Amino acid sequence: MATATEPHQLYADTRDELIALARSLTPGQAETIIPATPEWRVKDAVAHVCGIVADFLAGRLDGVGTDEWTARQVTERADSSIGEVCDEWLSHADAVQEVLTNEPFLGVRLTGDLIVHIHDIEDALGRDTDTGSEATVSGAHRYVPHLQERVLERLNVGVDVELNDGTSWPAPGTYQRVSLRATPYDFLRSVTGRRSRAEVEALDWTGDPTEILDQAFVSYGELA
Repeated sequence: MATATEPHQLYADTRDELIALARSLTPGQAETIIPATPEWRVKDAVAHVCGIVADFLAGRLDGVGTDEWTARQVTERADSSIGEVCDEWLSHADAVQEVLTNEPFLGVRLTGDLIVHIHDIEDALGRDTDTGSEATVSGAHRYVPHLQERVLERLNVGVDVELNDGTSWPAPGTYQRVSLRATPYDFLRSVTGRRSRAEVEALDWTGDPTEILDQAFVSYGELA
């Protein structure tokens, strides 16, 4: 299915989903280590996604996306409770809506990052995940072109991607190509480094993905 909600509203809905979850946690649950990002507790992941919008609004974009940039977001909120971080995040809601209304692709980017962290938190807490949510589908769609561009640039190989929400993403050109079929959830977890190499190899590939998995598959880090 194609996503229908406007990017600024989908971001707000996804933010509110995480805030509701965060406010429901006990102090012990907020301290739970997240296996996908083992240097972070649940409260640290919430600090990070709050810090992203605070930094965008303040124009603090030097080093955007780097480990140092994200670590600062967590450090700055280390003495705040998870509830206080949620309060700060909500205090930016009106300003964020205005920005994302005018820059819809930024809304897509922010929601893509946010839903990955929600999945991480749900996994850490043993909570059920809505693997077919609109934010999950939107997140997968956001990362498909990035994978295709990265593989083409590094390896001159095309990756045709077909997701079971009914979307297909043929790679441009007529060079060597491989094909990948997956659910939006499996694709998103895989391309963001949340699955092992064996799990990614077990996805529905046509053609040999070895070189891609060696050099260009994940957006962050390397496959374990």
